[in-house]
Amino acid sequence: MKRLTLGVLMLAGLLAACDKTKLKEPHECVPVTYQYGICGKAVLKIENSVYYDLGENVGEHENVFLATLECFTDENALKNKLFFVQINPSDFNLNCAVCEAAVVYDGSKHYNVRVSNNCTSGVE
Repeated sequence: MKRLTLGVLMLAGLLAACDKTKLKEPHECVPVTYQYGICGKAVLKIENSVYYDLGENVGEHENVFLATLECFTDENALKNKLFFVQINPSDFNLNCAVCEAAVVYDGSKHYNVRVSNNCTSGVE
């Protein structure tokens, strides 16, 4: 119970310290891979050096950030493949029920993300 409380407090601290980095274009897509996550929160790894400034090195993970996945995103479909996300879309949907489990993440970069199937960004 103490770990869960600590995890929730850490998550609250991360949300309060969100990095507001702006992308070059509002709907620009970033290629990422899923590292680990639970309950609509995931650590994503950036797979294009153009966007490395949006991530950070945390523990043994490089060029990562904590993502809040948009409602109804199927996390299992994201595992073991490259996909694209839009970061902090203006019409992000947060109106869904999620569980209380928290992802252990010691970094400071956190974004709302929308998985996109309509991206044209390339991967190096």
